[in-house]
Amino acid sequence: MAEYMMREPAAVPLVVDLDGTLIHSDLLWESILIFIKVRFLQLWRLPFWLLRGKAGFKEKIASMVELDPAALPYDKILLAELMLQRAQGRLIVLATGSQRRFADLVAGHLGLFGKVLATEGGINLTSHNKAAQLKDAFGNKGFDYIGNASVDIAVWNASNDAFSVTRKPFRLAGGLITQSAGTPRTGWWAPLLKAMRPRQWLKNLLVFVPMLAGHALNLDAFVQALVAFAAFSLCASSAYLLNDALDAADDRRHPVKCHRPIASGKLPLPVAMLASPLLALAALALCAVFDPLLLLVVVVYFITTLAYSIQLKRMLMVDIVTLAMLYTLRILGGSAATHIEPSFWLLAFSFFIFLSLALLKRYSELFNLERQGKEKTNGRNYTTADKAPIGIMGVNSGFISLLVFMLYFNSENVLVLYTRPYFLLGIVPLLVFWLGRLWTLSFRGEVNEDPVLYVSKDAVSLCIIAASMLLAVGASL
Repeated sequence: MAEYMMREPAAVPLVVDLDGTLIHSDLLWESILIFIKVRFLQLWRLPFWLLRGKAGFKEKIASMVELDPAALPYDKILLAELMLQRAQGRLIVLATGSQRRFADLVAGHLGLFGKVLATEGGINLTSHNKAAQLKDAFGNKGFDYIGNASVDIAVWNASNDAFSVTRKPFRLAGGLITQSAGTPRTGWWAPLLKAMRPRQWLKNLLVFVPMLAGHALNLDAFVQALVAFAAFSLCASSAYLLNDALDAADDRRHPVKCHRPIASGKLPLPVAMLASPLLALAALALCAVFDPLLLLVVVVYFITTLAYSIQLKRMLMVDIVTLAMLYTLRILGGSAATHIEPSFWLLAFSFFIFLSLALLKRYSELFNLERQGKEKTNGRNYTTADKAPIGIMGVNSGFISLLVFMLYFNSENVLVLYTRPYFLLGIVPLLVFWLGRLWTLSFRGEVNEDPVLYVSKDAVSLCIIAASMLLAVGASL
């Protein structure tokens, strides 16, 4: 595109669309998600605002939220091409269906546009409305236009040269087709799968713990636990999609999270917001068919993850306790599916060990934040000054779980379930070594991700888990 337009850079104005073209997102969806995040209890108002028409709805939403134009996922290649054209004296125009207030914010941030046309005065500036305003301003065939969707066909037909950011060109009147511009958009199936975070499904293996701890090693129990695993995985993926959509603006400021499919714009927000409830409904339907008790646990899990995504994760320490509870709920889900009653010792051990790992995750985030010269986390109620108490609580929680495990030796459960319970003593030094090593590496800044995922890839941790399992098997024989 740049080579073609450099022939006569100032011949006609270059008009560019905003949503899906200049940015890898849509400001209407961005504003709706900001509204959900900051005004969740007013969500019931949205259907009534739709009665105002699309332009009226956009205007009302825009008046209720604050948008940060610096946190939008811009098409960097297209932006560079536009800057080049402007530097050569060409008039660059922003023509968008987004509300005027948002359009002016973006234009002010970029400092690129000589003219801005946007939705205002009850007119939704898309398709034929946009084409009519552009023809009034520049005449028929008096401008070049860059768009991204079939709604832009009316504008392309009125333009001198038509450009699209899609991989596949659009067919226009007179047998013409759009030319390529910017970063070609790709499909969303692969980004959707990535955003569902199948790697995180490893955490749902906890549903098999009651079966293993209760020595119910039979096909029926395995199938029941497998159903629970599927339900929790669907539910968790639903929560990840919602969480990432709500956190998109904060994630774009993060050096690693900015590459997530939703934050980067590779996964369209409408797709994510449609897939999230569908996955949740699939999980609930599976549980309803299989076991009402499992349905109850999964409903509690889903409500808790929803509350975490919308509010709890921004509350000091509440977020960490909630994460530990979510891990424990997975074990309760396994118990509900297999109808194996979990022991007090199992629940106590799981809560404190996962509380330690949740604290380790926050500690690592604060360590990296301090290393970057920053003080406060985005979207979290923590500062680098909290690093020391978080670390202290994390180490203590880990060794409390170890104390619970040692007290378990004196319980009646051990004598019933294990022929040689003294083998379990061998697990104690392994856990001491593992917890001590993990926290030491965290203090060094070497645990830079979710600790559960870190453990799943750490050879030493995997060896310790394997050795502990062998000792448990030996105690059972």
